[in-house]
Amino acid sequence: MSAAVRGDTPVRDTETVRPARPVRSARPVRVVLRAWGRSAGLHVAALALAVFLCGPFAWMVLTAMKSPADIFATPPVWWPHELTLHNFVSAARNDFLHSLANSAVVCAGTTVLCMLLALTACYPLTRPGLRGRSGVLGVILVSQLLPHAVLLVPVYRLAGDLGMLNTRWGLMLAMLAFNLPVGIWLLRGFLSAVPFAVEEAARIDGLSQFRAYWTVGVPLALPGVLAVTVYVFFTSWQEFVFAMVFLTDPEQSTTPLALLGFIGQHSVDWGLLMGASTLTMIPVLLLFVLVHRHLLGGLTAGAVKD
Repeated sequence: MSAAVRGDTPVRDTETVRPARPVRSARPVRVVLRAWGRSAGLHVAALALAVFLCGPFAWMVLTAMKSPADIFATPPVWWPHELTLHNFVSAARNDFLHSLANSAVVCAGTTVLCMLLALTACYPLTRPGLRGRSGVLGVILVSQLLPHAVLLVPVYRLAGDLGMLNTRWGLMLAMLAFNLPVGIWLLRGFLSAVPFAVEEAARIDGLSQFRAYWTVGVPLALPGVLAVTVYVFFTSWQEFVFAMVFLTDPEQSTTPLALLGFIGQHSVDWGLLMGASTLTMIPVLLLFVLVHRHLLGGLTAGAVKD
């Protein structure tokens, strides 16, 4: 090997050093395969859950579009040989639309009254200055521990004394009495997350304390308000026990009572029942489509406290 001399120190020729090739490891491949397997497992589980939840609804809609021969065929026919809308038309002609209208009026009235009263009650419960707030909330919570069946007879006697049996107002107030405590308890969590300083700033601008609450505080909690609104509407829409006890006049019957009328003593017209059940779902689906963008945020808006 040659060497050059600079002064007293020999200097060797430098050799080109090439970087070593990286050693391929099987660990990244294992990690990727594990991630793919986990993702595939989650997708399969989600698909199975979706089929489990949506399967009955799909079967209901398909049964509503089947002819009687396909409905009672043995073995069961999954897909109808001929799609028909006869069951929907028959359900609409059987005064079922009148029951839908009654349910819409009762549920809309119950929801509006419940939200107005619950939002008003939440004002002192979520703003500083109220003494005994914990006691009031405790009473509201304890009132929900009693089963509705226990209070059914007293509420029925009270409605009879007030002359509200066989009226939509009587059913509306009965459902309001049971939905209002739940609405207050849920709305309190959402409205407590709204900073009180925002309302104080609105009061500096000239708004009264109560008006600042309605025009500033409540709109900031809109996702939560919509979530509670949907909950109250769904609960009122599917109420069966109170409707069966309070309403004995067929002209005042709601949707659950009308569906019960399709079940005979010795036989069931499954096509007509499934057609009416499908029509019952339409208002609920329309409401969900209108508020679904805000519904997810409302379900988690009051879960975290700053």
